[in-house]
Amino acid sequence: MHSFFIDDIAPAGETLTLAKRESDHLFKTLRARKDDLVELLDGRGSRAEAVVCADRSLRICSVEHTPEPAGKLRLYCAPPRKAKFDVLLKQAAELGVWEIQLVKFERNVSQPEGSDRWQILLQEGCKQSKNPYLPQVHPPVEAAEMLRMIGERRESAWFGAIRTASNAPEHVSDYAWIVGPEGGFTPAEEEEMLKNGVKPLNLGPYVLRLETAAVCGLAVLRQMMTGAEI
Repeated sequence: MHSFFIDDIAPAGETLTLAKRESDHLFKTLRARKDDLVELLDGRGSRAEAVVCADRSLRICSVEHTPEPAGKLRLYCAPPRKAKFDVLLKQAAELGVWEIQLVKFERNVSQPEGSDRWQILLQEGCKQSKNPYLPQVHPPVEAAEMLRMIGERRESAWFGAIRTASNAPEHVSDYAWIVGPEGGFTPAEEEEMLKNGVKPLNLGPYVLRLETAAVCGLAVLRQMMTGAEI
């Protein structure tokens, strides 16, 4: 069943219409017909099953709400270049990232170019993975502010490093993955993270691109959150 985003899901029995972009995809690309079933997402936990009507409206058949996850996974990262960020946004949504916080590190080489496209890419990732919660992207903050936020949220935070922390992951609710710029963290940045309780995590013997390190680390932390063996 194909999924589509809509701002507000109507109660069961009512009808609604999709925004132009989603409607074009449903009727022009997928050539939906009367009585076809579709899934609707609002990005805030609600999902609905709807049936296509003759006038191209959708009648809601059922609605359900998925509670917020008990543990949230956040990504703190340097802004990648545009094309790389496009890929990262979709994959982060597929992995169930709750928020993406951009960070100003010393070796950043790219400035974020916020646009409506970010929202579209995140929606595509949610539709692909059936993730009912749309991740939020926040403007860049200084590294010191990032560490303050992590401490305030009491997150189990990790960053990519040559070695891995010897202590086992704690059983906490929220996890954070910190990814630096293409040039890596400075020694001072790594020292400051360690002083603030952020733990090193090794992802292998090779140097990874920012977007690769982001996705790999998120997948490892997702395993940690579910208690799986790494």
